[in-house]
Amino acid sequence: MKYISKISTLIALLLITLSFTACDSEQECAIYTNATDGAAFINASLANITVSPVDPTFTVDIVRANAGGELSGTVALTAMVDDEPLSGCTVSGYTFAAGENMTKITVNVSPLEIGKELNVTLTLDNTNEPISGSNTVSVTVNKDYNWVSLGTGTFADVLAFTEKPYNVEIQKADGFDRYRVMKPYEQGLKNDDGEWGNAVAATSCDYIEFWIKDSIIYYNKFFIGINYDGNASNAIYAHHPSDFAGISLVNNKQLDDKTFQLAPYYYIEALQGGFDYTGEGGSILITLP
Repeated sequence: MKYISKISTLIALLLITLSFTACDSEQECAIYTNATDGAAFINASLANITVSPVDPTFTVDIVRANAGGELSGTVALTAMVDDEPLSGCTVSGYTFAAGENMTKITVNVSPLEIGKELNVTLTLDNTNEPISGSNTVSVTVNKDYNWVSLGTGTFADVLAFTEKPYNVEIQKADGFDRYRVMKPYEQGLKNDDGEWGNAVAATSCDYIEFWIKDSIIYYNKFFIGINYDGNASNAIYAHHPSDFAGISLVNNKQLDDKTFQLAPYYYIEALQGGFDYTGEGGSILITLP
């Protein structure tokens, strides 16, 4: 369940704005009353949301400046996948209890298929545009994969802790060529096999998620748990070569039925440079159970 809230900031802005709007009794009827009685979304768009396949719902905050009596209303929903409407998605109505400035609506995206991207637009039943906030909000929604543990495999990263492999849990997305290596750096950094000393950070990525497309292995950037020169501002992230121009992707590949090679560029954003391991042999080997 996702929950998005910046309520205190918006209400403060609403109240400040309204205090300057009600200039006299004639203007108050036309501007002040309608604005304070209406509801609004905090923003016109929200960050991407991933819902669980077990509970494919998320909530969105709605606010109002006038916390007087009870206020109820409806919300319209538009759901699109690949520019085509997706039927069956629903959104609840909203109700503010007397004295409440904030309430939530619940969106259910059960019909969304795993691996698809859903564009949702929600529209309040207000007839007047709110002074602050928005009558509509848009958000991109994905449904998470069903992750199944395959058992214990191995993980090695020659930059982080030499070629010594460590036992790790490997998960697979049910029905997809998509994998997760769980807590890949935890034990190797604890032992400090790479002799990084005080450059070893307190945390590292919880998992590396990778997938195969057109015989190339892809992955999102991940923190290897090392800060260059021991400075937290110099965190080393492993990037897929596709994040940069002019670097070959071909060494990110499957070697056999159970072995995967990752050839990332280890990038330090603050220094705008890093360690190039995108060549033949890469730096990371993962074996399935």
